[in-house]
Amino acid sequence: MTENQTDIDAEAESIENAMNALVELEQSGTLDDLTQAANTVSLASEAMDDEMVVSGVSAVTQAGELLDRAAGEPEAVRNLELLMCALGDAADDPSDPPEAVGMLGMLRKMNDPDVQRGLGFIFQLASEVGQKLEKRSDRYEG
Repeated sequence: MTENQTDIDAEAESIENAMNALVELEQSGTLDDLTQAANTVSLASEAMDDEMVVSGVSAVTQAGELLDRAAGEPEAVRNLELLMCALGDAADDPSDPPEAVGMLGMLRKMNDPDVQRGLGFIFQLASEVGQKLEKRSDRYEG
């Protein structure tokens, strides 16, 4: 196989991964949400000054880069969707947050299977983040 063919095969695989992620985003409705967010940003940019627009475009660009990196990671896309849905369901109105929970309330909540599953997910996420941090720190040392 020639080097050119290898490059084409790698590019085709990247395109396929991106298309699969795009299909998954479309099927889950996340793509519609992103489109609406982009439309909102577009409308808002008309009402903003240049500095605000540049800052907003930068944020959208960074989000696009993040989605591009996630295109080859369908699990990451699904987990992002899960987190976004959970964030939306956790408190319908941020100005009316859920009731505060003290130490005894926290202990009572520990009996809830949903809380146990959520904590399991958070602990696994914390473990993965810790591993990634360790790998990155090794990469940047001396």
